[in-house]
Amino acid sequence: MEDYVITISRTFGSGGKRIGKKLAGKLGIRSYNIEIKDVASHKTSVDNISRMLQESDRRDFVGSEAQVFVPDQDVFDKQAKIINFLADSESCIIVGRCADYVLEGRPNVFRFFIDAPKEYRIGSIAKRLHIDEAEAAKMEESTSRYRKEFYEYYTGRVFGDPANYDICFDASKMEPDEIEEAILDYVISKLDVEE
Repeated sequence: MEDYVITISRTFGSGGKRIGKKLAGKLGIRSYNIEIKDVASHKTSVDNISRMLQESDRRDFVGSEAQVFVPDQDVFDKQAKIINFLADSESCIIVGRCADYVLEGRPNVFRFFIDAPKEYRIGSIAKRLHIDEAEAAKMEESTSRYRKEFYEYYTGRVFGDPANYDICFDASKMEPDEIEEAILDYVISKLDVEE
């Protein structure tokens, strides 16, 4: 089978990162998220990326403090270089990081967006992080603003615009495994490969 990349953009609290990780497990490929930013911020050559990603992939990140978007074109450019390196090297899933935009025009790149109504996302954040809904609402507002500003600054596109994606999902209307299966079915049909 040819290499392919699944990109997942998502709103905070919609479960996109967890869906990406579970889908990667089903497919036997790696899932990358915040690790790309960590690697991009290091002074490193592309040759060292694989080793550094293996080390950073063991960490998970959930920010409890307000996130403030501060543009850094140098870090974004390094991140884009890493995303392109991964697309050249292996089949994988990349969550966030404007990967849908960075990989625009490449063959075998699939773009998905996972969203849900704000109330659903706040409830999901509160449950997952074991915090009250007021704190979850603050986190949702801060992180959502950060993701929107990040995406729109670097891409010049509207965050969440369905025109940017192959398929958009509402996590409040589908179970995570249903979204995973829909993504899997779509990718397989487009690659014309049997399961």
